[in-house]
Amino acid sequence: MDLGVKGKIFAIVGGTSGMGYATARVLAADGASIALIGRNREAGEKRAETLAAETGADVRMFAGDGSQPGSVEQALNAAAGWKGQLNGLAVTAGPMLELQPIADLSDEAWRAYFDVQVMTTVRACRAAIPMLEAAGGGTIVNISAYSIHSQKPAFVAYTAMKAAIASLTKNIATTYGGAGIRANTVCPGFVATDAADEMARQLSQKYGLPPIEALNKAMREEFKMTVALDRVGRSEELGELIGFLLSSRAGYLTGALINCDGGTQF
Repeated sequence: MDLGVKGKIFAIVGGTSGMGYATARVLAADGASIALIGRNREAGEKRAETLAAETGADVRMFAGDGSQPGSVEQALNAAAGWKGQLNGLAVTAGPMLELQPIADLSDEAWRAYFDVQVMTTVRACRAAIPMLEAAGGGTIVNISAYSIHSQKPAFVAYTAMKAAIASLTKNIATTYGGAGIRANTVCPGFVATDAADEMARQLSQKYGLPPIEALNKAMREEFKMTVALDRVGRSEELGELIGFLLSSRAGYLTGALINCDGGTQF
C-alpha cells in the first residue's frame, strides 16, 4: 500500500530497535525521512546507516533519553530543524523494569517506571505538538500494552503506566484534533522484539528449540497466555500498523485504542 508519506518527516522515539525500528523501515520504504531517537548514539547511527542503505531514504539518528528532562526535547528540536518541519511522532520506547506485586515495589521502582514510560511519552508529545501545529497538522502514535485490559500481579507498575499513556493519548486527540493532529494508541501483546532476544536465547537453551518456537512454548506454558493465533507477535507486524496509523491513510482515525495482540484472551 502507498502510505502517502513521501517527502514527510517522522520522528520515532525508541526507533533504533524493536517495533520502533520496524516502523521506521515501513515509512522509509515509502519515501519518508526518518529521525531515529534513542539513547545509544553509536548503535543508533549504525541502524540509521543500515536503514538508509536498504531504502534509499534520508535517515538520521538523534541521541535523546526521554527519562531525562530536556534530552528528548533537544533531539526532537534537532530532528525538526534537520528538514524544517515534523509531520509525525511515534513513541515506542519504554522498557519493562522490575516486576513485583504492589506490596513489594519501592517508591524508587515506581519513579523509574514513571520516568521511562509516562514522562518519556509526555516529554516527546509536549515537544512535538507545536511542531505538528506549525506543519498544519500531523500524527502521534503512542504505545500502551494489552495488559491494561488484564491485570497481572507482577505487572502492576508497568500496567499502571501504560494505562496512563492510553489516557493521555486520548486527551491529545481531543485537545488538538481541531489543529489537525491525530493521536492513537497501540496495545501490543507479547512481541518478539530486540529486547526479548536474551529471553529467547535462554528459553531456546531450556527447551532445546529454536528461539521463536521457545518463545511460543513459554507463552503458553510459563506465562499462561491464551492467544488465538497461538504465537508471539513480530516487530514488523507492529511496525506495519504503526506506520499505517502515522500515515494519511488513517486520516479519520484518532483517539483510538487498538489491540495488536494476536487475539490474546483476557
